[in-house]
Amino acid sequence: MLRVVLPQLLSRLITSLRLLLGSAWLFLISAEAISATAGLGYRIFLVRRYMAMDVIIPYVIWITLLAWLMDLALRQLHKACFPWAEGGRE
Repeated sequence: MLRVVLPQLLSRLITSLRLLLGSAWLFLISAEAISATAGLGYRIFLVRRYMAMDVIIPYVIWITLLAWLMDLALRQLHKACFPWAEGGRE
């Protein structure tokens, strides 16, 4: 039974982790903006006061790139570890 349940559980765990990372990034940036003295969220919040979009846009692009790379890594890990869990796509 463990030979069936455990792989299915791990496959869904990685998928759940991918989905939760979006919320985690949102909360991380929000928490940094509110109470931190360092970090990307803090810098965006600090520069926002001066409406310096030329500084804000690269930070947003950097955050987007980091989140996308984390998602890509988890997708590749899922595909490598669980090729049978692709949902029938060929």
